[in-house]
Amino acid sequence: MALDYLALGISGVIALGCGYGSLSSLLSARVIEDTPTSKIRSAHQGYVELIGFAKAGLGNMLLSGLSQTPCLWYKYNIERYESSGKNSSWRSVERKTSDQPFMINDGSGDCVVYPDRADVSTQRKKTWKGGERHPSGTTSSHSLFGSRYRYTEEILCADDLLYVIGQFETRNPPSNSELQQRAMTEILNEWKQDYDKLVARFDRNGDGEIDLQEWDLVRAEALRKAQRDINKQAPQNPIHTISYSPSRRQPYMIASSEPESLSKRLRWQAFFLLLASIAGTTAFVWQILQAQNTY
Repeated sequence: MALDYLALGISGVIALGCGYGSLSSLLSARVIEDTPTSKIRSAHQGYVELIGFAKAGLGNMLLSGLSQTPCLWYKYNIERYESSGKNSSWRSVERKTSDQPFMINDGSGDCVVYPDRADVSTQRKKTWKGGERHPSGTTSSHSLFGSRYRYTEEILCADDLLYVIGQFETRNPPSNSELQQRAMTEILNEWKQDYDKLVARFDRNGDGEIDLQEWDLVRAEALRKAQRDINKQAPQNPIHTISYSPSRRQPYMIASSEPESLSKRLRWQAFFLLLASIAGTTAFVWQILQAQNTY
């Protein structure tokens, strides 16, 4: 019996891949269980856990890619049924994940959530079949040509319960003095566009020019105008954001469920992946032993 390198390679890949997946799922579960929940208003800078409700950000509401449902985030996968001889399988032909930011609110404040590179888990998931590459509805069709395509769509909607764990950062707005200096610079640039009007307003000695002393008057008046304009504006609040953490030990997860149920699901996932890894390892060792016994 010759050593079947293809079967050996498949067993090795299953053992290693499932083993890695099991450890990754277990690590994520432990991180969820060990990280305390923070309030947005008082959260420290760094890796934090937030629980609140989803809401729209500064951008418009999205329409999901397949069902055109109003949502904050979506992910879809279109698969086509292919058969060749005795072999048949579903092959992915199109997939997409939205990356537009949205908000989480926990009663203490808002935080911008950047979904890019996040492991998103949502309870709003639907799978159906149809005869066309792009579906016309959300129910499985029974067309003359059969259900050659399978559609899977996941979405997050406004007011959904939201659990987020990732890298938290607060960006404070500019101080009043910084805002006043910026506004004064803009006012001076605007006044300089009409130099004749500027001279008529501030030329105290009548020489048709703005000398250094008169420029001090111009700057003082521009600063007073800038201060009045800034005082009329509503105060700017700090902007809180949460996004992907650069550390591999800090998974970035978004889920529409409580952390307890998410952790439990990850632990079961780790258990089943561990069983698959053990099975793959057993098959790998058995094939080597069988090949050795033939020599």
